[in-house]
Amino acid sequence: MRFLVSILMSVFLSSTAMASTLVAPPSENEGSSGGGGNRFLMLFSSGNDEEEAVEEDEDDPRSFTMPAVVAPLAQNGRLTGFAYVLVRLRVAPGHDVWRVQENTHYALDLMTRSAFRTDLSTEDGQALNRETAVEVWAGALAEYYGADAIESVEIRSFDVRLFSR
Repeated sequence: MRFLVSILMSVFLSSTAMASTLVAPPSENEGSSGGGGNRFLMLFSSGNDEEEAVEEDEDDPRSFTMPAVVAPLAQNGRLTGFAYVLVRLRVAPGHDVWRVQENTHYALDLMTRSAFRTDLSTEDGQALNRETAVEVWAGALAEYYGADAIESVEIRSFDVRLFSR
């Protein structure tokens, strides 16, 4: 009797599993919260040159994005908030990409310390000054990895969290 029940249950479960695989894919206008749209298809069909350049950079084996760097924002010497910055590095040819990635935590520490030593905020203390930040962080990375180890430093995005006044 147990054998017969187990066979019936396995047939029922396999037919249920088969039916769940035959469900229609999500529609194109479904958002990311409505069940995983095809990100690759969306980027491929967008035709936007900036997104294509970002996709090419992400495929570059000599580039990687570091964990978020925290930079204080200030106006007239008073702390106004923090910027959480995603920085993408491209390692110069002739240097070991894996060594650079393995020691990212040390470089991240140097970048954070340099952000606290040098004011990286705009005049009003409401945002990050991208040019100054890239210059300061490129110097910190050159100090740690060597002057010619990092080919480029790029700020991908940043999130600003200001204190309420």
